[in-house]
Amino acid sequence: MNEIKIDKIIRSGRRSISLMISPDATLTVRAPFLTPLFYIKKLVFEKRAWINKKQMQIIKNGGPQKPKEFVTGEEFLYLGEIHKLEFENRKELGLKDRRAKVIEWYKKHALQKITERADYYSRITGWKFKSIAITKAETRWGSCGPSGSINFSWKLIMAPLDVIDYVVVHELAHLLVGNHSARFWDKVRAILPDYKKRRKWLKENLTKFKV
Repeated sequence: MNEIKIDKIIRSGRRSISLMISPDATLTVRAPFLTPLFYIKKLVFEKRAWINKKQMQIIKNGGPQKPKEFVTGEEFLYLGEIHKLEFENRKELGLKDRRAKVIEWYKKHALQKITERADYYSRITGWKFKSIAITKAETRWGSCGPSGSINFSWKLIMAPLDVIDYVVVHELAHLLVGNHSARFWDKVRAILPDYKKRRKWLKENLTKFKV
């Protein structure tokens, strides 16, 4: 069989395998430490149609995105809209420092806005959470801890508000149902009848969240 090129494999203590197509159209596989290479390759081959589709979308949209330079005037997403970067402090900063400042800004606003939305949906559903945290997760938009904590990637703040709401409701629903059974999706649907549309946007626009 014709193998699909895997550009990077990242092993960690995670429990499942995830595939990510980066804005440069490369394929990264994240897998548990002991996952055999042949199994990873087999899964990638089975997902070849999805991989090819995502890579072709990048090419169709103008090709791989060039790395961000974090300079004044460069475009960044916030709540689904494009904004141009402007540094208040105009002293010379290195690329690493400029990037750090942008991410710091994103994290601050992500915590504020996502907490606001989580509080809102918690009030109207009665699904209570104990704490909320913003993480640096690259492939998971949100997660739910066993102690009632909910966590969200800071990159989620780049998405439109209705998409953020979907991820928030998704994680709040996990406080009641820890899997993705029909019962779980019934709870999500009861709050967001169009959740599939919101989830689809998130999947189709994954490559836009590159910083």
